Amino acid sequence: MNYDDRRVVGHNGSILGFASNITRFIDDKITVILLCNLDKISRPDAIAKKIAEYYCPVLTELVLQPPLAKRE
Repeated sequence: MNYDDRRVVGHNGSILGFASNITRFIDDKITVILLCNLDKISRPDAIAKKIAEYYCPVLTELVLQPPLAKRE
């Protein structure tokens, strides 16, 4: 996925009671890993972006990408 001209890759996962996310902001050389003890987190990638913004303030200007449609 791309945020404007920045390359970003990530993956979410969850099981009963837990959620995780890894997001790599490749061009900014930042990787955020979230381990949550809640499984009802709808956008862990949004949390990862907020954490990355702390270290790279220019990321605040980027719009969060909508989630991909679920396959049936």
